[in-house]
Amino acid sequence: MSVLGEVITVDRWSVLVVEDDNDIRATLVEGLRDAGFVVEGAGAAAGAAVDAWHGDVIVTDTFSSPYRTEPVVAYLTELRSRFAAGLVVLTGHNGAAVDAAQLPADAVIMKPFDLGDLIGVIATVARDRRDRYARSHDRSLAS
Repeated sequence: MSVLGEVITVDRWSVLVVEDDNDIRATLVEGLRDAGFVVEGAGAAAGAAVDAWHGDVIVTDTFSSPYRTEPVVAYLTELRSRFAAGLVVLTGHNGAAVDAAQLPADAVIMKPFDLGDLIGVIATVARDRRDRYARSHDRSLAS
């Protein structure tokens, strides 16, 4: 796939996009599929979709939480506790909700962003998570 003149290659990692804006979700799902990811999308009522999903990376908007009344950090911490998947957070709320450095995520991307940047971040997070799993699995076999 060519993104702004760059050629980006990705493995067939699976990605769940949790975004309550239908247009943004559709654009992200299409762009990530075009890049070679296996992608599912979930909207504002994402609880069941997230619970049933097993994959490599979750991409979520900080306010796409199915638990809208809970603080953003609590929602993301809860996601991290339930999944071995990487977590990429998209936010347009620069400092309005939380300091991005305090979010329990593998990566935080500020909106607006370039799709090519998101693709690169997802691939890096997926690779890092896979490598960490392989190292921990190797150590447990050696014990």
